[in-house]
Amino acid sequence: MNKLTIGLLLPVSTIVPMSRDFEQGLKQALKDQVDQDCWEVEFIPEFIGQGSRLRVEESIDKLFSYYHADVVTGIVSNMTGMAVAPKFERYKKPFIMNNIGEHTPNPEWFNPYIFINSTHTWQQIWSLGYWAVKTFGNKGMFVGSVYDAGYSFNNMLRLGMQAASAESNLSFSIAQITPGAKTADPKTVFEHVELFQPDFIFSAFCGEEATAFQEAYTNADAKNIPLLALPFLLQNFDAKDHELEIYTALSSTALLSNGESGEVFQDQTFYQLGKETGMILADALKIVKDGDWVEALNQVKVDSERGVLHINSQKPGEDNQVYLVKNTHTGNRKHMRRAVIRRLETVAIDDQALSDSLQELSSGWENPYLGI
Repeated sequence: MNKLTIGLLLPVSTIVPMSRDFEQGLKQALKDQVDQDCWEVEFIPEFIGQGSRLRVEESIDKLFSYYHADVVTGIVSNMTGMAVAPKFERYKKPFIMNNIGEHTPNPEWFNPYIFINSTHTWQQIWSLGYWAVKTFGNKGMFVGSVYDAGYSFNNMLRLGMQAASAESNLSFSIAQITPGAKTADPKTVFEHVELFQPDFIFSAFCGEEATAFQEAYTNADAKNIPLLALPFLLQNFDAKDHELEIYTALSSTALLSNGESGEVFQDQTFYQLGKETGMILADALKIVKDGDWVEALNQVKVDSERGVLHINSQKPGEDNQVYLVKNTHTGNRKHMRRAVIRRLETVAIDDQALSDSLQELSSGWENPYLGI
């Protein structure tokens, strides 16, 4: 019997059970699609805390040197993925990296052993910024905590806005941490919102702060200012009896129709990423020859709920279409209606302005988004 040993890089999260969901999706897909009489699949979990470069590098060494893993997968940010890419080239073993695309990936930092399965949030936010300027006006405002601001969200929003209009202007309001509090207070951003009077707001809050922001927004004068957000703002949504509209985005290589449900891939992000990775590996098992997993992964063609998956790290986001999702809360407590409104203008990784921004000095969190 043939054997496949899979190393799993699993971070912690106090917000969502990302690692548990990812592992369940991965194992379910492999169970459903792999002939158990032909292949024995072994899983070696490595818990990487918040996914720092040092912690991930130690786990990679253990997985290859001690466990002799054939392939490694798991949830790692693009920031850490770019830093540890040389490790996989040294071991000549593939890594299927999963994340939401909280950092914009720079293909120059990857090598043929790195594959990316992602929702490419960086691409979605560019599209939202472009659409918002064309729809609402040139003045946008990014609001979030210091944590949320440590990713590529604000840069991609700015690039999308500038692509729509050179006259666009993005301001920021970072929530303050009040004495004795464990989290930032989203209510503190509204002083700056009132002062700047933006044409639209982009909220990057997550977890408990997202819930607090929703409550503050629905009770503020700024409620009439159009609100854009990451889908994770709606993770524990409860606007009580308030009517509310929030615009988010989703990506797919498949053609979606206007009015189609926007539930696709919104609520089980990490389970779906795990499931897709399982489908990718199952397809690779049908192709692999002489243990050349890199070549097999280069040939896989998997059709998922997000359409055909492209995992080439040199062309992240390839063939993606970004769709605008309107999330409507009509005042019926805890009931949210999501619908695809239209297809949006989309940016490619080789866009000149985007490429130029990747050459600039940047800093940010190493942990995957929500991995706190």
